[in-house]
Order: sequence, then C-alpha cells, then structure tokens
Amino acid sequence: MPSNLPNILIVDDNTSYLLYLEIILFDVKANIYKAESGPQALEIIKDVEISMAILDVHMPIMNGFELALKLNAKRTGNKIPIIFLTSDSPVIEKMLKGYESGAVDYIIKSLNKKVLISKINVFLELFWQKQQLIEKTEKLKQSEKELLLAKEQLEQVNEHLIKAIEEERTNISYKVHDELGQSITALKMDLKWVRNNLHEKDMLAGKLDNMIEITNEVISKVQHIAAETHPGILDDLGLVVAIEWYCKDFEERTGIPCTLYLEEVTPLKSSINLAIFRVLQEALTNVIRHAHASAVTIQLFNNEHDIIMKIADDGTGIPTDKLSSPDSFGIMSMRQRIRQCKGIINFTNTTGSGLSIEIKIPQMQLNYEYSYSR
Repeated sequence: MPSNLPNILIVDDNTSYLLYLEIILFDVKANIYKAESGPQALEIIKDVEISMAILDVHMPIMNGFELALKLNAKRTGNKIPIIFLTSDSPVIEKMLKGYESGAVDYIIKSLNKKVLISKINVFLELFWQKQQLIEKTEKLKQSEKELLLAKEQLEQVNEHLIKAIEEERTNISYKVHDELGQSITALKMDLKWVRNNLHEKDMLAGKLDNMIEITNEVISKVQHIAAETHPGILDDLGLVVAIEWYCKDFEERTGIPCTLYLEEVTPLKSSINLAIFRVLQEALTNVIRHAHASAVTIQLFNNEHDIIMKIADDGTGIPTDKLSSPDSFGIMSMRQRIRQCKGIINFTNTTGSGLSIEIKIPQMQLNYEYSYSR
C-alpha cells in the first residue's frame, strides 16, 4: 500500500456490512485495513500507523469500546479518531464511555454514505494538514542544520584566513629581515667607509659602484615582495599577463613547467581578477605541497556564457573525502572566493591523472563589483 496515504481501519463482525463499508470507501484516498474482530484488527495493524478507525460497537470477544481502548492505550494527546457504528441509539452512559476511549462521532446503522464520507473527509483534511506541518518542520530542521554547518564552515574559513594572513606577515617579516636587512646593513657599512675614506679616490669609485649594485638589489627585492603581497601587474596589465608572470616565477622556484593556453577574456572587474588569481595561487601551492606533480596546464578563455579557467596537474590528485572535508581550508577558500563572484568551481579527481580544477564565472556577473579582502 502507498506509504504516503493515511491508513483507515474498519472493523465489523458482519462480513456483508464490512464489504459494504469497503465499497463506500472505495474512492477515498487512503489505505483501507479491514478486520472482522478486535483481535484480528490488532494483529493486522500491529506495524501500521492508523490515521482513523471505523468500529462496530457490538462485536463478540472484544467490543468496539474495548478495541478503541487498546488502539489508544499507548497514546496520550494524539489519539486515533474513531467513528463508532451502532444499530441502536446510544445511551448517554455508553456515549461517554465511547468518547473516553477515543470516539469522535457515532453513526447509526444503516448508515448514509454521504454522511460517512463527509465525516471521514473532515479527519483526512486534518491528517493532510498535519503532514504538511510535519514536512515544514522537517524542512526547517534541515535548513537549521545546513545553516549551522555553513556557519561552522565560515568560522573555519575565517580562522584559516586569519592564520594565512599571519603566516604571510611572518613570511614578509622574514624576507624583509633576511634579504633587505642584510643588503641595507651592507649598504650602511659601505656608506660609513665612504665617509671615513673620502681621500681614497682610487677605491671610492669601486665602493660607489658596489653601493649602486646593492641598491638595485634592494629595489628588486622590494618589488618582488610587493608583487607577492598584491600583484600590481594584475591591476595594471590584466589577468592574462599576471598569470604569465606568476607561472614563470613558479617554474623558476619549483622547476615544474606550466603550459599556458590563455586568451584575452572579457574585461573583468578587479575583484573578479583577484579572486581568479588567488585561486590560481592556491592551486599551484597545493601542487607543490601535495600533488607531487611534474607538470601543470592552465587554460583561460571565454565561451558564450562564462569566463572559464582550468588548472590541471599530472600529480597524485586529492582523496575524495578531502574534497569535502571541513579541514581542507585551501579548497574551502577557493570555493568561497568563486562563490563571492557568483561563479562555480568544480574539482575532478582522476586516479593516475592528477587533479583538474574548473572555474566558471557567468558573463552577466562581470558588470558587478564584489568586495573581497586579500
């Protein structure tokens, strides 16, 4: 029987009348369970949630009142509504007994089909309203769970971003101290030498040339640190040139070749440029840390509806559980950045073929500016 329909129990020891009830209820949208006695009814519906019952009052072994009490024995406020059928006009004492056992109405035999159907429909309408309320409650609970999960993930992403910012600041601090500090210290020493040896004209020119060389190195290092922090080339020359510059630097640092297929795309807002560029950085960082790849391919192009970037490596890929793990902060960060642009990002993990990342940002989003930190 269909599980989404209400279940109606009909019980009468008169088989002819039971058949008559079944015929009357033929067009009612419900599952009909029929029995010729109280014990038989209890056996039939022992694993069934009954929505309402139609019971004959006068039955041998177990009368309708006794059966009603057993049907509602373990129920407190949510009793099964019961319509009692009786051949006699019920006296007040029996009516009260029936109401105590769960009766909602009495119908005297022989019953009127329209009257019975109308009474049944009242309770079926209540059943459907209850089901709708249950469904809405379940949806609300599910929404609350999803909201709680999203909140937890957002907190984890924020925690990851804070950690990443601190790591970046520490990295910049080390570079300034180790690289710039040493060069500037050497420059300071040369300046002191010049001040104390102005009379050494033959050696002075060599010292000045060395100081100029150190100054050029400092300028180059400052430019490199600034570019890593926020690539000005992205704002000045666009996404394609920025990708070329970063991939060239990546190859020089890691020895992993990058094959580029880059098309000039529809001009993008700076926030979208930055989001795509940061995803590229995160993806290549993962290549270094986890993928053990020997090559990377990057594509950037337009189609009719989207700006698309694909990043594929030939490494070991990422286990499926890591792709959805709340601890995979890099992946969560990439998803969050592209979601900020109303785009989608897909990760395809093929055993033996590495990881492929595809980003799609709708063309219609390119007319809007999105704010995004870092």
